[in-house]
Amino acid sequence: MTPRTIALIGGVTAGAAALSVAVVLSVDWSEAALYDPARILLLGPREAFKAAAVSPVFGRVELVLFLLAGASFVASGLFTWTNRPRDLAGPLFVLAGLVWLAGGVRRSSDPALFTAGAVLTNIYLPVMIPVLLGFPSGRLNHVWERWCVGACWALAVIGVSAEWMFFDPREVPAPHRSTSVNLLLIRHDPVIADRIQLLVGALVFVLAIVLLGVVLRRWRTGTPAYRSGFSPVMVFAPIAGLIILAILLSTAIQLPGSMHSWVLDLRYVPIVLLPMAIAYGQMRYRIARSAVGDAMVAIGAAPIGSGFVEALRRALHDPTLELWRFDAGRGCYVDDDGIARELPADSDPRVATVLEPAGSPLAALVFDEQLQTEPALLAVVRGATELALEHERLRDDLADQLAEVRRSRERIVAAGDAERRRVERDLHDGAQQRLVAAAILLRRAQRSADTATQDDLMTQGAAELDTALTELRELARGVFPPILAERGLTAALTALAERAPIAVRIQGDLVPRPAPGIELAAYFIAAEALTNAAKYSGGTHVDIEVDVVAESARLVIADDGRGGASIGPGGGLSGLCDRAAALGGQLLLDSAPGTGTVLTATLPLRAREPVFNEDSRQRRGGDT
Repeated sequence: MTPRTIALIGGVTAGAAALSVAVVLSVDWSEAALYDPARILLLGPREAFKAAAVSPVFGRVELVLFLLAGASFVASGLFTWTNRPRDLAGPLFVLAGLVWLAGGVRRSSDPALFTAGAVLTNIYLPVMIPVLLGFPSGRLNHVWERWCVGACWALAVIGVSAEWMFFDPREVPAPHRSTSVNLLLIRHDPVIADRIQLLVGALVFVLAIVLLGVVLRRWRTGTPAYRSGFSPVMVFAPIAGLIILAILLSTAIQLPGSMHSWVLDLRYVPIVLLPMAIAYGQMRYRIARSAVGDAMVAIGAAPIGSGFVEALRRALHDPTLELWRFDAGRGCYVDDDGIARELPADSDPRVATVLEPAGSPLAALVFDEQLQTEPALLAVVRGATELALEHERLRDDLADQLAEVRRSRERIVAAGDAERRRVERDLHDGAQQRLVAAAILLRRAQRSADTATQDDLMTQGAAELDTALTELRELARGVFPPILAERGLTAALTALAERAPIAVRIQGDLVPRPAPGIELAAYFIAAEALTNAAKYSGGTHVDIEVDVVAESARLVIADDGRGGASIGPGGGLSGLCDRAAALGGQLLLDSAPGTGTVLTATLPLRAREPVFNEDSRQRRGGDT
């Protein structure tokens, strides 16, 4: 709660408390004043004297009820004001409560206070009516609504004042004579006074019917979300109107036996019910914020399109709420059935809020326009939806990662099997054959008696052994080049370049040297890229650049070949992607046809968990 809100609550509460104390101090507790019919609260002069025949004496219980009714206005208004400071409903209800309390000075014996209290009797009604017509904001949007409120003000101020201009309460016969001095009195004329009061009563009756009709029409034509919020007013406003009409008819028409004390006691009911109805509507949306938690629980239990959206609909009381995803490929929003949808126009009864957590459209929440009056609630719903979408994205990414890990494992196993077969084949076709030939030559030399033949066979056997030794060294160098461990990546790449069939230029170095696993991965990536360039690119030159960027080893291999290379399952580059990803790095390929091929490998100097996803790898389908 902000300091400004605290100051507002404190100021209004202090003002209402001071006004209540002033009203209590102004009450005349003498027997004549307690039985004075002119001082009956909330009634006009005619109704007050009619009610005096059956009304009990004014007492402390009624005073407490009166003060509590005013407090309900002020409390409901403060609650609404602090929750929706941009609306007029809160200030209007606070003002109505203060006017209501000020009307209590009618119980005073001071002529000025009594007259002021009599004039203020019904002022709270035109203050409240804009809230009813402009629910829930209290703002009037139509000309006829302003005319209606203006008529209510005229009746409440001019009409009530006119009733007292020709009515002297001291001249009216009653079971208990009035001692109140009416400062508005022009002259006492019961005929004129009766006609004015009957006319004002008839106009009040017409306005009450109109307001009841407006309430019923708003309920019938409103959207589901509007009806859900308007339902308390729909229930309490007709009740309040019927009670007021019953009191007016019982006193104005003067039907025999029509006025009963319990009917008069009900005059406090509409005053309490309407503020409570508005406060309930506000509390309903506050409760809805906590109900969004049910939607958050549904995130882990169901896909976002089913349980989550349904939970939001229940929380917001809006069965029309929908969540549309943004399809980047089609450039539009789509619903759960994949049908393209357009965001609502200004004239549409529904509105949309676009979710752009990363600056680009992700989804759109479409809901009843009535919910726009609750920005705090919508902020909660928006945050919950973004969190749900992020949860779904992470869940999908995790599923993709798991699937990629399975595929990577399959490729690693297959590559390991293929490498073992290659080593076995190379040993069988190369060094093994050489060693077998050397063994045969040595045995022949051993059996030969001719010295010259023996020397020749020994020479041939030694040559086969030398050749086998050379092939074994080449084979071992392919598995793990010794120079890599001894002198580092740049020296190993230089040795690799010397044996390459095309020209290779090497630039840069890794300083300080990374972990052996990082160097080995970079070496094999460069070796595979160099082999592909020599076999498939048709190029004549390869540049290899090695450096350290942002705590990562970066290896850029570029050739001047025909381009068109791609990464696909089962290919050599796919295995290199797996090797880079296993170290927490990534492999990027740029190989547009006719522009050569650029392979960029980034390996963290500190190996971390592998990350497999389409955004980080930026792979292309196919193979080299």
